[in-house]
Amino acid sequence: MNITQIEEALSIPETSLRCQRVLDEVQPVLRQLMDEFKNKYANAAPELLDYHVHTYEATLRTTMHDARNPKYSNKKQDSDIGKKAFVEIIDKKYFQTEYGVLSLEINGLEKRMKIVLSSNFYPFWEAIRTQGNTKELTEVIESISDDVHIQVSDKDTPFLSKIELLPYLQKCVDEKRKPWLYFGTFIDFDQIPGREELVNLVWNTWIKLEPLRVFVRKEASSHALSLQILELFNKHQNDFSITLYGKNYTVKFDELQEVKANDRRQMYSILDKGQLLAKIALYSFLREPNEVIGVKIDGRGQIYSNLRALHGSGKVEWSISKSFYSRGKENSADMNKALQSKAMEVLTQHGFQVSGSSFYVGTWDNDSINFVEPIADVKKRLFIAGALLADCSGKVFFPKDNIESIPEPDNGLENNNDDPNEEVFQHDFNLSAILSNVRESPFTYPDAIVRDFHLNLTSLEDKHFVILNGISGTGKTRLCLLYANAVYGKTYDSMNPYLKVIPVRPDWTDSTSLFGYYSALEKRYVRTPFLNAVLQAIQEGKPMFIVLDEMNLARVEYYLSDYLSAIESRQPIRLHTESHITDVPQELQIPHNLYVIGTINVDETTHSISDKVLDRAFVMTLSDVDLDQFWKAAESKYKVALQEEWKMLQALHVKLSRYELHFGYRTMNEMLRKLYANEELDSDIRMEKKEAIDRVIAEKVLPKIRGDERIDALLTDLIDWTAALFGDGSESLYHLLRMKGELDRYGATQFWR
Repeated sequence: MNITQIEEALSIPETSLRCQRVLDEVQPVLRQLMDEFKNKYANAAPELLDYHVHTYEATLRTTMHDARNPKYSNKKQDSDIGKKAFVEIIDKKYFQTEYGVLSLEINGLEKRMKIVLSSNFYPFWEAIRTQGNTKELTEVIESISDDVHIQVSDKDTPFLSKIELLPYLQKCVDEKRKPWLYFGTFIDFDQIPGREELVNLVWNTWIKLEPLRVFVRKEASSHALSLQILELFNKHQNDFSITLYGKNYTVKFDELQEVKANDRRQMYSILDKGQLLAKIALYSFLREPNEVIGVKIDGRGQIYSNLRALHGSGKVEWSISKSFYSRGKENSADMNKALQSKAMEVLTQHGFQVSGSSFYVGTWDNDSINFVEPIADVKKRLFIAGALLADCSGKVFFPKDNIESIPEPDNGLENNNDDPNEEVFQHDFNLSAILSNVRESPFTYPDAIVRDFHLNLTSLEDKHFVILNGISGTGKTRLCLLYANAVYGKTYDSMNPYLKVIPVRPDWTDSTSLFGYYSALEKRYVRTPFLNAVLQAIQEGKPMFIVLDEMNLARVEYYLSDYLSAIESRQPIRLHTESHITDVPQELQIPHNLYVIGTINVDETTHSISDKVLDRAFVMTLSDVDLDQFWKAAESKYKVALQEEWKMLQALHVKLSRYELHFGYRTMNEMLRKLYANEELDSDIRMEKKEAIDRVIAEKVLPKIRGDERIDALLTDLIDWTAALFGDGSESLYHLLRMKGELDRYGATQFWR
């Protein structure tokens, strides 16, 4: 091994040339060393021949080509890629779970060669979580040879000692950090021995790492079994019927979605003869640190069950324990007991086997790796339980005409939350994490828009006020929801107590609409949603996002004047002078953690925004509509059934865009949903494709077209297009001809007569 030549290749400044040299001169050396090791010691360790080889080469090639591409070259010049090389052998025998058993790495940044077992944090996290005294983990750590080095990815210090490892792991768990860990032999470049001695050193390290391999392998096996259980749930996607309180409902499932890297979600709808009653999500949590199946309603959890409870030998009964975490108006734990008692009684009425606070779901057979009952029955039982628990806690309501109703406790569920983990909201304004979170949603927002929104909200430390302008349906309000949830690391549809959407009313004429007022008649202070949000922000100190939806339906400078003055002067707002009012302070200081976003549309129903308001806000315009990206993110059922209709709507959008009369994502989504619903009708009663699209255009697009002689060419183009596409009987053509006639006669036109 010519370490001088290798070090020279790793230290080349130019990224493309460095990656090329590492591919040609360094990776082959490591591959040959790994092959020699495996061949020499295969008799002593036959499993070596079963492992798969993973290398750094694909990353090196990609970076090398990108660095030569003018489009990406500037970004790649400062890259550290190519300053190391590695070859790793991986065990892939477990279901969807692979782990590295040995890695040979040459690191030019550290100027070391490494012979290591690398592991993510999950095995250690799970060991600490499940063992009060961490006995097994302690034994594994003690069995590590004293000359095995321990390195972690998030520490500046080179190595940890065996004594330091367990406290460090426990601290990472407490702080919710998940570093990678590396165990093995670390050799400085000037100490690397000759080839034969180096191969023997790899073998000696392999032997010393055996206790750690056993430990990691055991975790991989447990993880794999849980993933197999989750896979059974995810593969079953058939609709079925259920009975709740004596009434029959249809349950329809949507496609399985990847919410985050370790989260999968399947949405399902409870339908009463086509009427949606509730949307519930069945979640698969693949790691945190173990594997959990959960049922959520409106972003709040009803059921969480650790699937490792099913591991073991033979048949294991799966019973789920349910607790509630609402203290009600009286701040009393008795409320939880009342809800739990009610829930168990309702489950019993619906045929569940109940014991104490637990209910039976199914029986898992570890020998056959399957449930004793059909997976459809297990999933149905889990679903029914989630629906009933949500009903008992007031999250949803199901009619109870056909069964004796259980009295509702007076629980006052202002802060009701059935999942204790949901109460923990940690904010982070890291833009990279926010962008990643937004990308994982099914909505179409370019990174540039999210970045600009982020900068507008956060660049002024003492003032956070943004106005979103644009045509209806471009996702102004949705962007606010996505961003606020991303700041808290939540999925786009999670219930976020630090996000308030407040619709503005046309009759708002002064600041009492936001900050409330003292009622002399009632001897109390009348609070508003805006005031409640501000007080919560002050009390909890976390970022609070308030969306004033359609804020220019009223004159903004009238109702927002006190807020605007307060954020500019940093002076408190006087609310009242009554000493007996204790729940609302006499003066209110707008906190720095309050983020106010207003959405506006400009039409004949709205007011213009005064300079006083504009001077204190960043104004963003969201009018660009990326239909190509929208179609990529659309559900596959639409792509299969509506290809022809999509092309027509896309062509129409292009024509309208030239005149700034195009429609937004909401309009497109609703048109596709109607067209798809038509496709699902029986063939003898459904509309033909062209008739259906003609009608949605007439009903959703044309009503918003208005203007003067400047749209004359547009109307002529649309008349020719609809006539050729739909023929003389077209409803859209009829409206367009009438509008063109009015334009020629009066010089202006609109859809409405």
